[in-house]
Amino acid sequence: MTRPLLEELRSAALLQNAVADALRGTNLTVDRWRCLAHVAHHPGASMTDLAEQLVMAPATASRAVDALVDQALVFRSLDPADRRRVVLRVSPDGAAALAAVSPALPAPALGNAGPR
Repeated sequence: MTRPLLEELRSAALLQNAVADALRGTNLTVDRWRCLAHVAHHPGASMTDLAEQLVMAPATASRAVDALVDQALVFRSLDPADRRRVVLRVSPDGAAALAAVSPALPAPALGNAGPR
């Protein structure tokens, strides 16, 4: 492995730890937060879209979304155009949860999802 790659991996691990620290005391894990933030910025995303875009194993994405649905932070529904496809949308409580944790998150974690 080259040194720049090792530095990138170290930075990613440090960022994940900082996000986990910011989420401590909430009902959100890093995976749940990632899923919630993605769905908030991509309403109507499917589970496949979510897992692919977040580079997350489908089972991990499914568990995270199940927890978000149980917490009433995300809604799952059938796509009216293709009733075999399940789509995801953030609930008002989910949007409020994102807004509540955003100030505590490190700026790089927000990327394009941060406050404007």
